[in-house]
Amino acid sequence: MNVMKRGRGRPRKLAAIDALLSAGQELLLAYGLRVTVDMIVAKAQVAKTTFYTYFKDKEAFVEAVMLRESTRTITDEEFLSAHEGELRETLVRFGIQYLTFANELRLAAWDRLIASANDFYPELALRFYDAGPGRAYRLLAEILREAHNKGNLNIPDPAAAAEELTGLWYGYTILKVNLKVLPPMTPAQIRLRAERGVDLLYHIYS
Repeated sequence: MNVMKRGRGRPRKLAAIDALLSAGQELLLAYGLRVTVDMIVAKAQVAKTTFYTYFKDKEAFVEAVMLRESTRTITDEEFLSAHEGELRETLVRFGIQYLTFANELRLAAWDRLIASANDFYPELALRFYDAGPGRAYRLLAEILREAHNKGNLNIPDPAAAAEELTGLWYGYTILKVNLKVLPPMTPAQIRLRAERGVDLLYHIYS
């Protein structure tokens, strides 16, 4: 996936990229794909040429925003360290970060953004999904695959197990939170829910 491109011979201006991504996140949640590059650079207070220094087009930019959101569930560094850590705590930490993101009342807005992309260009919706929720799901499946290979758990189908675990974490509660018929969970409730999901996974696959 080639989301960002290098400027010609110039160092990357990380502050400008961060400002663009933060502005894009806020605008995409408010306006969806109707947001324009002009709106993004105005809010980020950077030049339009700066935008195109780092992003090929608006679609690549949205993909980068989705990828950054996905790292709030698990960063690349956390994924690499997961191979060395204790499995249950790794899964619980993943669940806490996964649920914390879903608990912020923005999940429905991101879902709408991906769904709206499908109306224009189905392949684009898939790119957004792969950069966002699909990435977290794939990394969780990889953690479970390694657990199976090491003999920690008996998981013949890690992809199915990842889907089951996220289902245990979400249940009906996340839907009610995002529909605003239930207040957001507290950190203690999130940890308890993450731990319960992992314990049930262990019960199924031990």
